[in-house]
Amino acid sequence: MEQINSHGNVISGSTWSIMDNLAQQVLSFAIFAVLARFLEPDAFGLLTVAHLFILFTRLVVFDAIAMPVVRAADPDDKLYSWVFTYCTVIGFLLACLMFCSAGVVSTLFGAPELKSVWQGMSISILFFGVVRAFEARLVRNMMFRQLAIRSIFSVTLGGIVGISLAVSGVGGMSLVGQQVTASGLALLLVMLQSRWLPRIVFDRALTQRFWIDSRQVSIAGFLDFVSTNGDALLVSVCLGPYATGLYNMAKRMTSSVYLLISSSMHKVALPVFSNSQSNAVALQLGYLKILGITLFCAAPLLCFQAELARPLIAVVFGQKWLPAAPTVGALAILYLIASILDLNDYLFFAIGKNRVPVVLGIAKLTLAGGLSAFFYRFGLLGMSLSFCAAHLILFPLSQTLISRAIGLNTRITLYALAPPVVGSIILWVGLACYVLVMSNRFNDVTLIVGGTLLASLLYPGMVAITGWRVRDVNGSWQEVLLLTLRIRRFFTR
Repeated sequence: MEQINSHGNVISGSTWSIMDNLAQQVLSFAIFAVLARFLEPDAFGLLTVAHLFILFTRLVVFDAIAMPVVRAADPDDKLYSWVFTYCTVIGFLLACLMFCSAGVVSTLFGAPELKSVWQGMSISILFFGVVRAFEARLVRNMMFRQLAIRSIFSVTLGGIVGISLAVSGVGGMSLVGQQVTASGLALLLVMLQSRWLPRIVFDRALTQRFWIDSRQVSIAGFLDFVSTNGDALLVSVCLGPYATGLYNMAKRMTSSVYLLISSSMHKVALPVFSNSQSNAVALQLGYLKILGITLFCAAPLLCFQAELARPLIAVVFGQKWLPAAPTVGALAILYLIASILDLNDYLFFAIGKNRVPVVLGIAKLTLAGGLSAFFYRFGLLGMSLSFCAAHLILFPLSQTLISRAIGLNTRITLYALAPPVVGSIILWVGLACYVLVMSNRFNDVTLIVGGTLLASLLYPGMVAITGWRVRDVNGSWQEVLLLTLRIRRFFTR
């Protein structure tokens, strides 16, 4: 009975965790689209600079304190109180540091407007520090429903406050109001949901006990921060708030596909890889199937965004954001390659080759930093192409290493990837020709509708033709095509 309850908790927790992530992505994107109509790119660039510092503290400091306790064998309220005490004290000190350093930081970035944004956002660090122990306690007890409800309400109400302030003419500080309201409300809701009052616990023995684990989490958090946000940091340092705002918008568009599709498939990949370690054939087939399905779903959406970036941006965000359109095309390629590289990293970890992803990650960051240091003189597109080039350069090396590690034949790999790759190439060319011919004849909305109809006919058709031709070599595509037909029949009844 206990095993059944545990299994049910896992399923329920996973479901609510996915809903939490999906709701946050959809709500955040919708709120961003509305705010983009009222605010200039500079305002979002200033907020991004401040948000990068806050995100750094969350990943490198607060998670380093909380995560070892979450992973402990049997954490009790004393441990959670210890997390609360240290995160709150450090959060208060970091908030004071952020507030007092606002003038220096604004001078370094050459943006006087950053001072008020930096000071206003400092309160969020304290909120994130205080809430971390409550979040850790809910996560350990598999109470993901409460966390999902918290996220939905806080993001929604924070967005309402931000939009209201933007409509009233507050300007960039409306984004600060949105963020502070969301983080403060999230803290209040979690405190009410947890029904737990922490104590003040300073315990040197606990600090020594978790020191090594905390240090490892901190290093991993630092690498994660640099890998995920180093591009935005480089853009902000080299090109300033306006370019950072444009880059942030382009990244939101393209990364949404990655977060909703590729990240979800990566979560599926880890248990598949772990369960197939002793069976080389099963491991190869599992990898190829997950890789093929990931590209099958993500590639057409990224192609669509890249080719129809200008009308999409004009309709959703407004004409003032059109300079970001070329960046969307570069980042679409980046996230398509990142989907494969990150899946390879999951497989490297699953088969015990833990050093390979770390070395490849460091090489990717080094390449991106070196290339951007040279190409930043060509503006935002130059830096975006630098980040894309770093992924493209490392892709053949990563693919060669993963093929050797699991004994994967190159011919079989090409057959496995042929349907989405061929379909995406044809789709890319078809949409490019369509935009070239019809851009002067259709308005933006009509251009998007026509492109959607073209993509919905062209891509599935090419995938079906290619997948059917390779079915004798890679039967998984026959399964995918049959599943697609069943889903279509279900929705057309």
